[in-house]
Amino acid sequence: MFDIFVLEIFIINDPNITTMTLTEFEKLLADEPAVMLYFYNDVCGVCHTLWPKVESVMKKEFPLISLVRVHAAESRELAGQLRMLSVPGILLYMDGREYYRTNGLVAMGELESKIARPYSLMFDQE
Repeated sequence: MFDIFVLEIFIINDPNITTMTLTEFEKLLADEPAVMLYFYNDVCGVCHTLWPKVESVMKKEFPLISLVRVHAAESRELAGQLRMLSVPGILLYMDGREYYRTNGLVAMGELESKIARPYSLMFDQE
């Protein structure tokens, strides 16, 4: 739901490269209840393998979390400020606060289990 809108904001000339400044990131956190950043680089094989899996899980299981794919080399200032020094890197923010962080290969089961409870508390209206 939110992910399509958010991704369109940060796409520059090349549709495969998404960049984000610190100011844009801060605005995103203020505007969205939950945001996941996926930091990648073009030369990272693991990044390219992991992205479709992360994207699929997020769209199926956690559609209300805004998912943003951020090119780490093109967004160095943001990556440095967030201490995201290796790729792939995943940062999850809920209510403007960092909730989950991981670098490198992550199992989809682990990702789902880390997100499921806070997601249900934030978005389930039961």
